[in-house]
Amino acid sequence: MIKIAHITFFALGLVFLGQFTIQAQVLPSTTNPIDFAADKVVYDQKTNVITASGNVVLHQNGNRLNAQTVIFYVNSGEVKALGGITIQESSGNLLFMDDAILTGDLKQGFINHTRIIFTDGSKLIARKGERAGQLTILENAIYSPCEFCLEEGKREPTWQIRADKITHDAEDKTILYKNVILEIAGIPLFYSPYFSHPDPTVRARTGFLPPSRLGRSSELGTYIQVPYYINISPHQDFTFEPIITSREGLVFGGKYRQNIGSGTIITSGSITNVNERNNNFAKTGDHELRGHFFSKGAFDLRALDDISGDWQWDYAANWVSDDTYLRRYYNDKADVLESHIKVERFWDKNYATAGAYAFQGLNAEDNSNLTGQALPTFNINLNKETGFINSTVKIDSSGAQISRAQGMGSRRISTKVAFEVPFQSPIGDFYKFSASIRSDIYNNSGSNRPDLMQYAGQNGTHTRILPKFALDWRLPFLKSKGNTSHVLEPMFSIIIAPTKPNLADNVVKFSNEDSRNFEFDENNLFSHNRFNGYDRWEGGSRLNYGLRYNLYTDDVNMIATIGQSLRLNNTETFPIGSGYEGKASDFVGRLDLSVGNFIDYVHRFRLDKRTLSLRKNELILSTGPEWMKLSFRYLDLDLNDGVRLIGSELENRKEIGTALNISIDKKWALQGSWIKDILNKKTVSYNAGVVYRDDCLEFGLSYERRLTSDRDIAPSNTVQFRLILKNLG
Repeated sequence: MIKIAHITFFALGLVFLGQFTIQAQVLPSTTNPIDFAADKVVYDQKTNVITASGNVVLHQNGNRLNAQTVIFYVNSGEVKALGGITIQESSGNLLFMDDAILTGDLKQGFINHTRIIFTDGSKLIARKGERAGQLTILENAIYSPCEFCLEEGKREPTWQIRADKITHDAEDKTILYKNVILEIAGIPLFYSPYFSHPDPTVRARTGFLPPSRLGRSSELGTYIQVPYYINISPHQDFTFEPIITSREGLVFGGKYRQNIGSGTIITSGSITNVNERNNNFAKTGDHELRGHFFSKGAFDLRALDDISGDWQWDYAANWVSDDTYLRRYYNDKADVLESHIKVERFWDKNYATAGAYAFQGLNAEDNSNLTGQALPTFNINLNKETGFINSTVKIDSSGAQISRAQGMGSRRISTKVAFEVPFQSPIGDFYKFSASIRSDIYNNSGSNRPDLMQYAGQNGTHTRILPKFALDWRLPFLKSKGNTSHVLEPMFSIIIAPTKPNLADNVVKFSNEDSRNFEFDENNLFSHNRFNGYDRWEGGSRLNYGLRYNLYTDDVNMIATIGQSLRLNNTETFPIGSGYEGKASDFVGRLDLSVGNFIDYVHRFRLDKRTLSLRKNELILSTGPEWMKLSFRYLDLDLNDGVRLIGSELENRKEIGTALNISIDKKWALQGSWIKDILNKKTVSYNAGVVYRDDCLEFGLSYERRLTSDRDIAPSNTVQFRLILKNLG
């Protein structure tokens, strides 16, 4: 406790000198000093009382007290403060009160009509209380992080905790409650004789967290996930996340996080022992262990960098016991898991990486023995400006070894050297000339055991070389009037490359591991190679042409593109139904339209080159005022009048989806969506829900009906509840 003799001695001297207005500092001594300032100080020698009045400010040990009047009782060592009292603690917390009787260090005594405002704005309010060292004890008190008004007749905060006694331990940074009632919207919902939580200055502390998942589904029954957080150290923690279900028992899960200085590690997993089910969703009578393991990390390697640039490495290790586990217990709809370890370097305009990749397919048709694993791969991209007519030299080199547990394997090294020269003519059109040569070396084995026959290739070592010359051109025409601008931009590109005399150079000899998902659309209309990998390349001379139109006004933005590709021959092989078979391709296009905040519209399409009928029609529309947004999505991929062609890698698809979001006010919203597979004439899923959000609470209640099935996962209904209270989770 601070002794007040220093203030007394100093004040006595000033009184003898006739000074009544004071701003002074008590000098340090063997006890902690108090710095203070006041408009007026009066010392009563008979009662040994010092009275400071008028904008009184006291500083001691990082604490600050402001009041209109402060009375020092020298004999008892008490301090009485009156009128607009504010105490700001060294932690940043603020205490407001009408009057107080405290000891000299401001940490002992009684306080009335008190409010404590923590650093994050949350509040403790009480009519009376007590300061006892590091403890502030309030009776018949309220805690809430919400904004609210104390005037009579004003509404209650969104949520608050009422308690007979609330104790704030400033040293332990804990708020403790006795006889607690949790009120939401003024309605009592929960009672507990005791409750506690860290104050807002605490970053992390061991203890239970509020349920992260709560609901009921026809698969799991009633389920709840109650995390328990363990603060291991300032740089690592663990969260135990069990899922308790009424139909499937207990799922043990958890997540570990660590910061090691140069990077972070996050590892999660789960395990359960449940009833085995067959594809008819019936229990077989046996039990099986199911679970998953996910881990990822990213790290700097700058200590290894002897020249300019940055090195880094990262990894991901993902595994699940079976295909449907994640969907059943975690609503994770992933169809493939990727694991990898790789190192990367970025410097200037260059990039290099090397690593290894492994995959686990989760679809019904996936066979783990036939899934390719890239062990290892590398990729190097070098870009160098020559200083000669604004030209650039680019060197790309890559390689991969693809292995399978039972099946074909392949090894590839590819190198491409390109020379590019962009320029602009005096009339304003833009050109880019490029010349490149690419070479590949392949070695295939086990080609008689491919995952799919059309991708097999031939055993042995094969090489190929592809030179290519290209010229890209565009000429924007601009017209502006007032706030409206029009840009009309014709474009074309000419690519000259050797025409392969037969399929052996591109298909028969060479396995296809990374060029399987081919799609011809507006995104690759002007690409020099439309295959998305290395194993297939586009040879032969061809012309790509198109037209782009842009409209800009204060309220309307529109971009429209349409184009086609023409080839001198049709020896190249593209998937049947892709729209790129033969010498001439289908027409592809896209329209993007925004009208203020009322309409956002995207339309992607493909027109048959002969009949101009729609082969691909994809619409995405979001419309409505700010308080009501309607979303609509339609996809129709018709490869050949609805008939699946033999040998095609693509499938017909036709589906429709809608979503609606209605904002009742700034806090309440209704949401819903619906998806239907038109081709198979069945609804895929639909859901609806209500959401409430404000400054200190988030609440959600949703219902989902899923009508699809996948092996042991049957169509299901799910009701899910979500509640997040600020500062409590």
